Amino acid sequence: MTGSGANINGWGSLAAVSAAVLVVGCAGRFDPAHFQGTREARRAEPEALVELSARTSELETLGTVHASCTSKPGFRHLDHEALSDLDCSSERLRLTLRESAASAGGEALLGTTCNSRRLATELDASELYCAAEVARYRNGASASLRPLSAPRSNEPGKPAPSVSDVKRIDEPDASLSFRISLRFVPAVSKFEHPALSGAEVHELTRLPLSHTSLGDLVASCKGGCDERALRYGVLIAAGRLGAPDVVGIRCFSSARGNSCVGTLAAPERLE
Repeated sequence: MTGSGANINGWGSLAAVSAAVLVVGCAGRFDPAHFQGTREARRAEPEALVELSARTSELETLGTVHASCTSKPGFRHLDHEALSDLDCSSERLRLTLRESAASAGGEALLGTTCNSRRLATELDASELYCAAEVARYRNGASASLRPLSAPRSNEPGKPAPSVSDVKRIDEPDASLSFRISLRFVPAVSKFEHPALSGAEVHELTRLPLSHTSLGDLVASCKGGCDERALRYGVLIAAGRLGAPDVVGIRCFSSARGNSCVGTLAAPERLE
């Protein structure tokens, strides 16, 4: 990784870094990307952060961020599995780094790297790990010396929002996926279908006669999450399990948080 003082590529240092976060971080702040360093006033929205391979004279380093998830593909039973693990990808982790860096006052990610390794403990399981340095401008044309000004953001696509704009509007914050847990007990002994994106999953009001119920999937969030995030979380999870349809998503709240549940379904004959 480019940049002085950064040593965040080793897998063995994860436990030590996580322990240090408890001391360095802001108490009570939910940060799955584990920012370690000095927090400053927010200057930019996550999408407005720039990614650079090396630090320039205009930048000062605030600290480092790293995030990881565990991927295990296929249709299976889920027992409080994090949405971030079921939908584990470098894209999700990079977005998580951006959200954490922006919250810490960063304006740039330096030397972002992602690595994966197979896990010997589970068949077909792998761990994905992404890390970067966090920096902000201290001088130059890009510097913002007014910390109380509105955070810098990207202009939406014109004349209509771009595909990436729409995706970010629909999908919940990447960081929330680490708080959303999933429960699913298959109603069928076997189901095989390639994984889908959340946008490819159809939300239906009732189960068609041509379809088979695959089981109910519950997405929950302790402490409460935005209902829109939970509802879309159900669609994302359904897609990762290969289910093309979700029937009757309904949401409810309890003393421990809120949840949304939907019935996964598929045509009896999939083409």
